[in-house]
Amino acid sequence: MTGSLFRVGPAMAVGFSVYAMPALAKPPCTAPCVVASNYNIVSHTVGSVNGIKADIFSWYDAMHLPRTVALKQEGNGNSGHGGYAIQMTYVLPTDNPTPHYYTVTVNAENSSDGGFGYFVSHERYRWFGNDGEGNPILDTIAGHVFGVDDSPLGLDFPVTAIPLNASGDGSAAAAIRYQQTYYHYGTNTPVTIDPDTGYDSTPLPTTQSSYTRYPLKVLITWVFEAGRNYPRIGFWVGLNKVPQADLVNFDMRGPYGVMVFDNGADGTIDTAQWGDESYIFNPTATPITRSSSWDWSAANTGARFNALIAGGYEMGLFEPINVAASRTVDGYANERGYTSTSFAAAGGTSYNACSIGTAQTLPSDGIWPYQSVQYSLPCPTSSSAGAINTALTGTTSFKKLAWGTSAYYGSSLTSVYNGQSSVAFNGYPSSKGLDYNVCLVFGQTVTGGLTSSMAATYATGPANNLASRCASAAIVP
Repeated sequence: MTGSLFRVGPAMAVGFSVYAMPALAKPPCTAPCVVASNYNIVSHTVGSVNGIKADIFSWYDAMHLPRTVALKQEGNGNSGHGGYAIQMTYVLPTDNPTPHYYTVTVNAENSSDGGFGYFVSHERYRWFGNDGEGNPILDTIAGHVFGVDDSPLGLDFPVTAIPLNASGDGSAAAAIRYQQTYYHYGTNTPVTIDPDTGYDSTPLPTTQSSYTRYPLKVLITWVFEAGRNYPRIGFWVGLNKVPQADLVNFDMRGPYGVMVFDNGADGTIDTAQWGDESYIFNPTATPITRSSSWDWSAANTGARFNALIAGGYEMGLFEPINVAASRTVDGYANERGYTSTSFAAAGGTSYNACSIGTAQTLPSDGIWPYQSVQYSLPCPTSSSAGAINTALTGTTSFKKLAWGTSAYYGSSLTSVYNGQSSVAFNGYPSSKGLDYNVCLVFGQTVTGGLTSSMAATYATGPANNLASRCASAAIVP
């Protein structure tokens, strides 16, 4: 596939409806703006990006401006493993100081979880009986029995790259798939869930021989399409090597990772937004801290989404279907459907997940439907009032972003309780495959949020042109 050009269908029409952006004088089209004879091209090359060998996909977006995504290769002189994004670029117009175009570069964070698009999954906290005071002992099998990480980063597992063909609706498209094996511990024999408590129906033993480390086949598929701003990332998680339901229980948080998406500034996160199966969440002030007030009561009539905004730039994810059609299910959350004011008035209290646990205004860290800044915000360094206040008012620049689901996948439950109602659930489908798609947004933010605006276009009825900014090309067998 190296050096190839992917062309599918007739040349793309020139006319596009442009998403509302700040009013700018149209600058002359000089580099990095590109005048091309054919914008209906997705190209693939292999090159070095920040010293790493990568598969580089390049295309023209809805404004006929160039975009790229560089995906780290497995091997080829690279240390560690591959199969995830290490850099993304796109072009924006600006009036400052004079009308011109500039390239925004999104690089992987220089940390152990830097990069984006890999798979992560957490084991559900299981019930190991009660302590001497009658309190339930809740922990993961990996941690409690084997003393290992229950949610290793997928970038630490080898991948096999599989080039694919993709067919767009009159546009060129390209795709690549990564296959890897992920693992979770589970019981040797089925243990069902008590639907009233959400705990295991019987306490689990602590003997290692009672458990098996089950392999989960994971397929991660990236799709790029000319004329579309945002790549699509598909996930398929196979339960073929899990003989039956109620052996493993886990969530799905791919795509996962940390990218410096504010053009190298690596500045403070201004806000975090999301839309789950029922409601939209927004802090009511910026920058976001553990003391931020919030509103989680507006109905979500569009698509699921999760987004971070910093310094006028945004990175986010949305599922390119109406929320009613989503096959992913949320976990439990007391705060869902409230505002910070109404939740407190009802007697609710939220807590951080820090080693020094304290109350906070933000919803409790562990119940957010998606991974976001909740574990990046500062924790108290001691139990003193000053240290607690410093943590409650501190900001973060760490830009971790991920998807999220209930942790009951692998179980035989037919419904799960989300804090308000029970919703239909299929954690062990007859196909033994769990699958979903998300669109990866990287761009200049807008009033109300770019990702939120994209998700809103998936309200009931056909998706309009704004929604079509995500790659929709099909994989061709």
